[in-house]
Amino acid sequence: MTADRKALDVAHDLGRLLLGHHSRYRDGRLQDLVTDLLRDQHHRRGWIVDAVNGSLLFRQKLAYALRLEPRRLWSKAAFPLRAAAVTTTPRPLSLLCPTRNRVDNLNAFLRSVQRTAAAPGRIEVLCYVDEDDPALSQYRELFDRARWRYGAIGRCALHVGPPIGVAAAWNQLAEHAGGDFLLMANDDQLYVDYGWDVALDRRAGELAELHGDDVLCLYFDAAQYPEGGCDFPIVSRSWYETLGYFVPTIFQQWEVEKWVFDLAQRLGRLYPVPKVFVEHRHYQDYKAPFDDTYQRHRMTRGKSIADHALFLRTEHRRVAEVDKLAARTARGGHGDRRAKEPPEPLAEPLAGRARRHYRALIDALHAGGQPRAAADCAELAVRQGLWATALHRPAEFHRELPVHTDYDPADFWFTAQLTAQHEAIVRELRAAPDGGRLRPEGGQGAGTARIELYRDGTWTPPAEALPVLRGVLDKIPEALLFPGATVELLLHHPPTREPASCGPSNAYLRVEFGLIVAAGSGIRVGERTGTWPSGGCLIFDDGLERQRWHQGHGPNAVLAFRVPHPDR
Repeated sequence: MTADRKALDVAHDLGRLLLGHHSRYRDGRLQDLVTDLLRDQHHRRGWIVDAVNGSLLFRQKLAYALRLEPRRLWSKAAFPLRAAAVTTTPRPLSLLCPTRNRVDNLNAFLRSVQRTAAAPGRIEVLCYVDEDDPALSQYRELFDRARWRYGAIGRCALHVGPPIGVAAAWNQLAEHAGGDFLLMANDDQLYVDYGWDVALDRRAGELAELHGDDVLCLYFDAAQYPEGGCDFPIVSRSWYETLGYFVPTIFQQWEVEKWVFDLAQRLGRLYPVPKVFVEHRHYQDYKAPFDDTYQRHRMTRGKSIADHALFLRTEHRRVAEVDKLAARTARGGHGDRRAKEPPEPLAEPLAGRARRHYRALIDALHAGGQPRAAADCAELAVRQGLWATALHRPAEFHRELPVHTDYDPADFWFTAQLTAQHEAIVRELRAAPDGGRLRPEGGQGAGTARIELYRDGTWTPPAEALPVLRGVLDKIPEALLFPGATVELLLHHPPTREPASCGPSNAYLRVEFGLIVAAGSGIRVGERTGTWPSGGCLIFDDGLERQRWHQGHGPNAVLAFRVPHPDR
């Protein structure tokens, strides 16, 4: 082949791919061409994919700026009017997202969830990453920082395992999910419309009146599929538990969602959640760059044809699965649904007295080394309507207040004041008198020393050794000027693990400032586990269960106080 002929072929391939920006020129042959070029990535034609990907990234950013972000802002502005008609109880949701070598994509997906969910604290995002993923260390770093970047989301969890395929990964994540609804997710998705979670609540509430069994399959639909198709199924827990799986694993990829939607359509339980737009940045629509992940899982017509042939041959299996679901719906009905409704909540102040007794019993069980019995007791109180969840059990309970495991410290003006004086506070802490308990190097045995520095409107004697600390907090009226305000210094000496406990009231937020953060120390708040930022704050709902430990070396020192809840 002459040089001119080779150059002509390269120019033809580049032009063919660039023409794909127009939907008219996208077909199966274009897909085959990309597959061939990806396999030739390191040879003479490899640069073509890089060039086309550059144009795709520009198109992606332009679409976000001109189409997606304006829609998000508009939907957020209109949300209060839509939300006013919602009377259903918010339900926990689980987003299941396999991902591979796309850390930036996943980061954008998590950001979109946090920015568009009206109540992100009841959402968990579970992600599966292959143990041979070349970006595994980057994924771990992302999830290590997820509590700071995406603290409004109730839970972000990373599951690492062998390369089992996308469908099996979805099922693996479903086994660990705790939501009432399981939502199929991908790292090439972006949630766009604000309040999509409330729209799902509203639709689920409407269908609960129609079907008492809660066997449902839904999907978000804002006419993003002009041909009327569905994408990314959402199934109820009753659906999942009846079948025993989230998606079938017999396909290579293509027919997985079609299987779920086919079952729902045959059963008569396929429903859209209208007016919710979720952007699917699919390579076939020229909304995302072509990469090795698409090549690994999707990008061959042969796989597509084989999967479709298998789908047609397995109609009898789908009929059998529909029979299972139909049997579940036959056992359901409004009578069963009413039986599952929670009891009427106790009237105050009787409920308040019950919460105080339950709280004392649960704390005693934790202190006695019986966490399972404590959890069972907490679940019983939840079933009796005293609390909404077993991990949030303040004696003084305000149902109307939102619950967040993490607040962004940057949203509170006083955190900058603490950080600015961090080193000075640590110096005076280390210089405390040798005979006092304030000095972390003072030979304390294993365990936690709780030292009250402020109580009953005044500083205590141990605080006399800490003038810098007192000076900073004296300038933070939120911390001191309310009835019952306290300031504590927590000194952890390894090895120690405190029993789990909750604060007395969710009308306040707990602020824990990391003075001396030792390796091996940590804290669990609700279901989220991490440690204190050195010279920074953790801020969370004081009614949440928390547990601290220190299994490393050297002392660990944390300053703790409360501030009024900003939404009260």
